[in-house]
Amino acid sequence: MRRLAFILLLHAASAVVAQTPDSSARTTPRPIRRQPLTPELLRTAFADARARTLLERAREARIAQDSTLRAYDAKTYMRISMGMGFRKIGRQRLLLRTEQAARVRWSRASGIWVEPTGRRAAFPLGGAELDMTAATPIPYFPGRESLWIPSAQMGVAQAEVNENEMLHPLATGAEAYYRYATGDSVSIRLPDGRSIALRELRITARRPEWRAFVGSFWFDIERGNLVRAAYRMAAEMDIWEAAAEDARREGKREDAPPKWIKGMFSPMRANLSAVTVEYGLYEGRFWLPRLNVAEGEAQAGFVRVPMKVEESFRYNSVNGRDSLPAVPTPAEMRATGDDTVWASRGYINIGVPGGRAKAIDTTAAARIAREDSIVRRETRRADSLRADADAARAKGDTARARELTTEAGWHTWRARQITRRREGCARDTTYYAGTISRYGGAVRMGVRMPCDTSRFATSADLPASIYGPDEAIVGAAERDALLGALDFGLQPEWAPQKPVFHTGLDLLRYNRIEALSVGATVTSVLGKGYTAQLVGRIGTGDGVPNGDLSLARSSGRAELRFGAFHRLGVANDDWGAPLSVGASLANLLYARDEGFYYRTWGAELAGARDAPGPLGGATMVWRLFAERQRTAGVDPNTQASLARVFGHAGFAQNIDAVPLTALGAGGELARTFGVDPRGLRFDTRLRGEAAFTDRADSLGSTGYGRVVVDGTLSRSLGGGALAVTGAAGGSAGELPPQRAFYIGGLQTVRGQFARPLGAGRVGDTFWLGRAELGLGQQLALRPALFYDIGWAGRRADFARPGRPLSGVGVGLSLLDGLVRIDLARGIWPERRWRTDIYLEARF
Repeated sequence: MRRLAFILLLHAASAVVAQTPDSSARTTPRPIRRQPLTPELLRTAFADARARTLLERAREARIAQDSTLRAYDAKTYMRISMGMGFRKIGRQRLLLRTEQAARVRWSRASGIWVEPTGRRAAFPLGGAELDMTAATPIPYFPGRESLWIPSAQMGVAQAEVNENEMLHPLATGAEAYYRYATGDSVSIRLPDGRSIALRELRITARRPEWRAFVGSFWFDIERGNLVRAAYRMAAEMDIWEAAAEDARREGKREDAPPKWIKGMFSPMRANLSAVTVEYGLYEGRFWLPRLNVAEGEAQAGFVRVPMKVEESFRYNSVNGRDSLPAVPTPAEMRATGDDTVWASRGYINIGVPGGRAKAIDTTAAARIAREDSIVRRETRRADSLRADADAARAKGDTARARELTTEAGWHTWRARQITRRREGCARDTTYYAGTISRYGGAVRMGVRMPCDTSRFATSADLPASIYGPDEAIVGAAERDALLGALDFGLQPEWAPQKPVFHTGLDLLRYNRIEALSVGATVTSVLGKGYTAQLVGRIGTGDGVPNGDLSLARSSGRAELRFGAFHRLGVANDDWGAPLSVGASLANLLYARDEGFYYRTWGAELAGARDAPGPLGGATMVWRLFAERQRTAGVDPNTQASLARVFGHAGFAQNIDAVPLTALGAGGELARTFGVDPRGLRFDTRLRGEAAFTDRADSLGSTGYGRVVVDGTLSRSLGGGALAVTGAAGGSAGELPPQRAFYIGGLQTVRGQFARPLGAGRVGDTFWLGRAELGLGQQLALRPALFYDIGWAGRRADFARPGRPLSGVGVGLSLLDGLVRIDLARGIWPERRWRTDIYLEARF
């Protein structure tokens, strides 16, 4: 399960390094596994002779050490961002963001010294404190890997490719896993008049495997140094399959995840979709890293977690005068008792209270008394753990004894740190905090901590705001140019993989037409970016089989998909997700299905990508379709629910869809402006659809068009927050019932119920307004008052719609709207109470 942590959090390997002793130095690594490099594999690895020459030169430069680089003094910056949401297109929440700045000095004679200069974290759902000192980015050290992914796996250059880890495209033996071709070339002119020629090496994996990469790599032709690169994983990672493969490979089948766990938390996927690396030339000869950025996404069930890791480096001097003391050796650390723990194990403390802090006596005497109390407590704890370790050792449990001894060392170190800080800060503004070991002991870095850390959050080495745009930090224009190489043409080779069968809770749904619908998928990764998938399902209520057969192609950042289908369509898909897990659970509990359904079969060509040009930052999806639509039936096929057991009403009627054939196109564009949940945020969406049909309306037109625009603006206001939503939609031609606008229900006007007919409820145009007042600043658990109003009807009645639907109520938002509980009262036309529990609220 090591790789599970690696991909899920992207930077988790470095974060874990900051919290636990470096046990990797004390474990026996697995033997290197690599495929034999046969003459045939070697012959087919290179598209041209220049590619082979460039790879060999890059391989030599990667391992070679430039002894003329003696020292540097650099400022480093690291930012890690994690979001959370349920849908690929829709509102994105910031789950966690942390930033850290440090001064890193290195000399060949003295080693690496790190001094943190800034640190802050934002966990909008409850506060956060993170110490990432042990994960401080190090620009260079002898043996440093030139490629980069946010993981400890590629921190130190390994000469040979190893199947137990990521498959390094430049390592010896990599020709068995990759193909190489030269691409473009460019020259860089230096201030002294010299020119440096760069050549692109395009690297593609022989098979679509998540351990491999595809990418565009640019090298200094003369010396083989990496100058810039853009690359991604060659295939998406199925975490459950990877874990099972790990268990089989190590002969530990009992470690494979149980089937019931896989069924509950599926799919479990992760993808590193884009990594960029940029180097700068210093002193006219040293290529040193300037900027690293990685983007990816993990998915666990219906929860999506997009992630981004950014590192940047600024050099105060390169090859300057060395005046650093030597980093303590292991022998010197053992002499002081520091060999069992790191100087800074770091911490991650989620859920820091955001309210008023308890008053603390800040006098020197009170502070010293608190420190002395901590020293005594930690010392007693260490002594107790050592006694327990001796007892375990006496019983022959050496593993438990080692664990207890390590824990005792941690408490001893913590007590020693207080004394060390007190003594060091009596003489200077910084103090020696100890030595950190990384990459299995290959790197040791001494840490000097400022005596005063109160200004970390406002350090000049950090951006003005932790919620500032990424573009201001990473240089969006330069990175976009690099990412342009990761197009549909840069793909792993065609090599169809064994189909994978999957079924689980994520493929179950419950609604009034199908009742319980059970689904399963068969998926095969084919290569060249293609994935074939068959999705099948059948409902116990209607007995009608549904299925999707699709062929998709992905470039990591964009996707195209062609498919044929027979499915249950949703008429009111402008709002919510009636076929989602959350809606199905509500249907099963209290029979309040607010989806209007019809049956459809046909074919479609669809795509998804980040919007280009001036729309940058938005997410775009589109589809071209040809389909036959018909009714799914007006009467429900089930009335079973928990509420029905207690005598409550069952499912209401469905719409009666009009049979027709449609040939058309549709698309959706969504963007969120602002990530600070306590600042100004604007979530906006534009949706359009148009189709020719074989059904003539009253004016003889054989087609329709519809457009929807909506936005939610929110802002902190005193002790709470205010959110206002406005939406409107219009159409051309005569909309069939299955493409009409529907108002009423949880996703539009709370307090009212979704009905297929009625004044103000359905039509070819609509408008909607919602207002909410959040009480308090705690996003993890915040009550709110709300008022909703809306109307749908004929275009001719838009100016004088009559009395609109309206409702008022109180809600409780959990985790910034990820989960929401509402108690609503209808005002007009229904005057009833209703309670709803649902996912993915607007506020």
